[in-house]
Amino acid sequence: MSSPSNDQMASFWVSTLRGLRNGMYYGGKVRFTHALVMTFLFRKGPIQEKLKSIFQLTWQHARNLGSYVFLYKAIVYILNKLRGTSSKYHAFIAGVIAGYIIFRKKTSVNYQIVLYLFSRIIMGGAENLVKKKKLPDISAFPALAAICWGVVMFLFEEDSSTLQSSLASSMEFLYKDSETWKSWADFVPFHIPRAIFEAISRIIASYKGQP
Repeated sequence: MSSPSNDQMASFWVSTLRGLRNGMYYGGKVRFTHALVMTFLFRKGPIQEKLKSIFQLTWQHARNLGSYVFLYKAIVYILNKLRGTSSKYHAFIAGVIAGYIIFRKKTSVNYQIVLYLFSRIIMGGAENLVKKKKLPDISAFPALAAICWGVVMFLFEEDSSTLQSSLASSMEFLYKDSETWKSWADFVPFHIPRAIFEAISRIIASYKGQP
């Protein structure tokens, strides 16, 4: 018959290793789809470089998320053992330590993950305070949406270099590139293959040439 300490250690390894696996699985699944679409839509270069970039981004997301879950669970286990009880503050301490170790380097993947979490905790924190009756029970989303769009447009016009590069590039396409046009295709909301564009352009030109 196994001792309680052996059972706890076995439970620890199951929990942390499963957390590592689930983090890598989820991170890889989420990042692969995103990287695949964004790379082939917006990145220029040979197919080999695109595939390499997709693999690197997917691996970084999977590795970092899996490592974070493993380290977080390990630290929570250690804190619970040291204090002889579990606590929600252990979760905060473990999150701070693991977050700093795994996500402290500012890469494109880490940047996106941290900003994603930041937006979610702002909303989640507000809802938590509403439930505790520390904030009035009103919908803050309309105000948040208005402020976010107002601030991002101000920053874009003031100094777009302060925005994340992909956001600035997207806004440049939306708001600056749309101020000029070269042909009728610039008003069609999807990509037109070159052969079709040229055929339609010849038809339009022939109609213009008629008296």
